[in-house]
Amino acid sequence: MKDTLIPDLVRRAADTGATGDYDELFAKLPGVELFFNVSTEAEGGVDRAAVSTPLVDAGPGLSAVLLFTSNDNPQLKRPFGGIAWERALEMVAGMPKADGLILQNNDAAWVGIDKAKVHALMETLR
Repeated sequence: MKDTLIPDLVRRAADTGATGDYDELFAKLPGVELFFNVSTEAEGGVDRAAVSTPLVDAGPGLSAVLLFTSNDNPQLKRPFGGIAWERALEMVAGMPKADGLILQNNDAAWVGIDKAKVHALMETLR
């Protein structure tokens, strides 16, 4: 049976917006593997050998990294990448064009985390 703890916590935080629900989700994420779409498409007409993480529109003028709680999410395209929560935070923090991240479960419930919160969560892991 698949572990549903993280997807359920995402759903609860998305439904309630309560700080306590977000805190519980963030407390359970260390060590959890998350999944993301990758892109190997040419940029500016130049082929790239490197794989990148595409950004999604997160609102007017906002871009975010979209992370999925499960590797069988229907929006996850092949090939895809997997990354531990801690490394995901570091990745987003190091992406100048990313304004934050979106964590989504298979039921399309999601929580958005802005870059300031990404940095704050990184500090709690030190």
